[in-house]
Parts: sequence; structure tokens; C-alpha cells
Amino acid sequence: MRRNMYLLAGGPKGSRRTAEQLKEALSHCGSKHPAAAYIGTASQDDEFFMHYVERLLKKAGAESVTMVPLAGKKQNTEKAETILRGSDLIFVSGGEVEDGMKGLNRNIRALLKELLEQGTLFIGLSAGSIMLGSGWPHWDDEDHHPEDARLFDCLGFAQQIFDTHAESEGWTELKKAVELMPEGFVGYGIPSGEMAVIDDHGELTDNAGLIPCVNINGRAVLKQKDA
Repeated sequence: MRRNMYLLAGGPKGSRRTAEQLKEALSHCGSKHPAAAYIGTASQDDEFFMHYVERLLKKAGAESVTMVPLAGKKQNTEKAETILRGSDLIFVSGGEVEDGMKGLNRNIRALLKELLEQGTLFIGLSAGSIMLGSGWPHWDDEDHHPEDARLFDCLGFAQQIFDTHAESEGWTELKKAVELMPEGFVGYGIPSGEMAVIDDHGELTDNAGLIPCVNINGRAVLKQKDA
């Protein structure tokens, strides 16, 4: 049976909160000394960022953190599957959403879904949180044709579309994604230092601290949280 899933924004204002949120998430892992699998495809398996996250995860209670080799010359699908199957939690890290999804082949995506259904804990950070949602916009030429976006599929473990720590940019990409969805669809911005919790049905359990973005007559309208 699925466990709750934790989508963290991170961001420059949220490092202390991120550490606290990781500790909360790991407390629901089902293991006192969890082994974490680190998916870093969104950053091309950048080792510097991985070691930064490794410190946070171990401080939160992880026994070990292992890079899942899915990007570049070190890509090894067989080894990746072994690491994923042997882990108590799967951490999907930040970077570029589209790169992150391209790095997950069909077999890995199917395995991740299988592990989700079996009760493996999933945690996302920044782009990783977006990847655990349902979709994200792609532009062939965003600078010259900002209106010509299309959605591509993410993992869909959460039924909503999310954006992270983009409050200073006015949630531009989130709004475009919501505009491409049907009337009444609601996406969510996760500001720096905030976290979304997804239940075992893929639904958002509590949107306190999040920024809802609603498709109203084909336009994305932000519902700012109360002061």
C-alpha cells in the first residue's frame, strides 16, 4: 500500500525548513535506519549536489544514500534497478524537470510506479517535486513564442501539477501549465521552505502554505494565501 509522498520546495530561504521536513518525511518511512536511493537525473547526476542532499538526508535519519546511475556515461539500468529495489525511500532531486524526465526510461518509470504501490517512501525536492506530479510545460522557443507551450507527462504519482520556489517569478511556468489544462483545474505553487503532502490516492492532503492556481475560462488565476 502506498505511503504519503512529500514534495519539498527547498530554495534559498528554506534550508532549515527543508531539514525539518526531511526528518518528518523519514519518520514515516517504516525503517529506523532507512537506505535512500537518490535520483539525480534532473541535474545529470551531479555529485556535488548529491553530497549536499546526502548530508541533509543522513542528518534526518537515513543510514545510507546511494546515487542511482541513470545519466551520462555512468548510466547503468541494471545497477539502478538493484539500488531502487533495495531502498526504503526514493529521493527525486532538483535541476531541470525536462532533463529529469528524459533520464528515466520506460523500465525505470514502471519500476518506480511498482515501488510506489508497494509502499516505498517517495520524497521530491524542487524539480524532483514537479516530476512526481502530473505534467510540465515545454517550449520549443520560449523567448520568441511564449504562447506556444505544450504539456509533457511527468511521473503522475500526484494528480496535480506543482511548481516550486518560483514566487519571485510570479509562478510563470505553473500558470502556463494550468492554462493548458481543462476549465477548473487547480495547480499549486510550493513556495520556498514549504512542502506538499500527497496521500495514498495521489491527492493533496493539505494545501496550507501553498499557492493555488486555477484555470478560469482558459486563464490561470493565482489565489494568494492570506497574509
